[in-house]
Amino acid sequence: MEWSYEQEWFEETNVARKIRSFLEKQGWRIVKFNEDKRLRGPDVVAVKGDRKLVIEVKGYPSTRYVRGEKKGKLKPTPPNLQAKHWFSEALLSVIRVKSQNPMVEIGIGLPKFQKYVQLISDVEILKKCLGIKFYIVKKDGGVETL
Repeated sequence: MEWSYEQEWFEETNVARKIRSFLEKQGWRIVKFNEDKRLRGPDVVAVKGDRKLVIEVKGYPSTRYVRGEKKGKLKPTPPNLQAKHWFSEALLSVIRVKSQNPMVEIGIGLPKFQKYVQLISDVEILKKCLGIKFYIVKKDGGVETL
């Protein structure tokens, strides 16, 4: 069977599906769920009573090219470097959402990799100031919040 990034547990859509399921079990109603990671806008929008939650989800970069002529071949870029960029994009996205609507709750969904755990620790002040929640998907499919 040919390798496919979409089969990796840490691929963005797979991470988003685990978070969606976790939220539904917590009583949230999903009003938007984006399975096409190339589309702009939040990946998950949920409501619970008068609360609205917007989550930006990122996967973890593959060590291989995921499409095109080089699909399956090793990439020269270290995943940790690309992960830092993806984390920054997610952070900016949810800060912009919060700036547009201070009443909305914001979150970032990520697979559990040490690089992401470290980056979350590095922005602890933003968790306190903006109330950002981090939804961390473990390899076994469980979700924890930070």
